[in-house]
Amino acid sequence: MKFMLTFHWKPDAKAQNEAIARFKTTGGQPPKGAKLLGRWTRADFSGGFDLLESDDPQALAEFALMWSDLMELNITPVVEDAQLGEVLQRLGK
Repeated sequence: MKFMLTFHWKPDAKAQNEAIARFKTTGGQPPKGAKLLGRWTRADFSGGFDLLESDDPQALAEFALMWSDLMELNITPVVEDAQLGEVLQRLGK
């Protein structure tokens, strides 16, 4: 299953600097059980988006906890258009 993780920096320059240092050290990779499919940072550097794939909610929770001290995170399940099209077709929509 795919998930869109959105993040926003906490309004604290020290936290943002720590996040940058942590990212440079770790590459921002998720733990085993979650695969990073893509990452985009907003042009104004206020936050960004990670597209993850996982069937393991514990891996998603672990990834969130790895960063939640420095940023606000939301993880939302997402459906690709082709998959949504199949659902709409089944329901006659």
